[in-house]
Amino acid sequence: MRMIGATVAVAMAFALSGCDTADYVTGSQASVLLVVAAINDGEVLDSDVRNGENSNVICPDTVLVSLAVRNKNPNAEAPRVPGAVLVQRYEVKYTRSDGRGAENQDVPHTIVGVLSTAVDVATSGTTEVPIEVVRRQAKLEPPLSNITGYDVVTMFATITISGQTVSGDTVTGSGSMQIDFANYGDSNETCPGT
Repeated sequence: MRMIGATVAVAMAFALSGCDTADYVTGSQASVLLVVAAINDGEVLDSDVRNGENSNVICPDTVLVSLAVRNKNPNAEAPRVPGAVLVQRYEVKYTRSDGRGAENQDVPHTIVGVLSTAVDVATSGTTEVPIEVVRRQAKLEPPLSNITGYDVVTMFATITISGQTVSGDTVTGSGSMQIDFANYGDSNETCPGT
């Protein structure tokens, strides 16, 4: 009898080990998901590395990131204050389609920034937060400082947003966007929004 029980237990262990569980179930104890719903309204960002030949103005690039907080359980009531997310941090990591990825040679350095906003649990709608996706310093260093003439370099930026629910559970969400870097020849004497 013990032999049959042990055989059944081993068979069940093998059967269950083949089951995949979604990351959002095992990666966080929070009852909600932090969703990056859109970055820059889904548009490609044209990033000007220099504002004209005679301009000393170097501008950062800021995009709007649309965030949403949704219950993992679609039948749960919303809003629930313990599930609201306090957004605290973001990271921007660059990649290229050709696989080259050495920082400060093929792509700019990964950047990290802080945020301070709250996103409530809801069944629809988003909250927009501005993220500096390309810093001024990145345009002064390789590979962006090497862009001249008619060069266009396409990269992808993965933005990861991190926060914490009011009840203390950690949540993250991420999304990606395309950035086309070039010397577009703008002659602005000030950066947009200043």
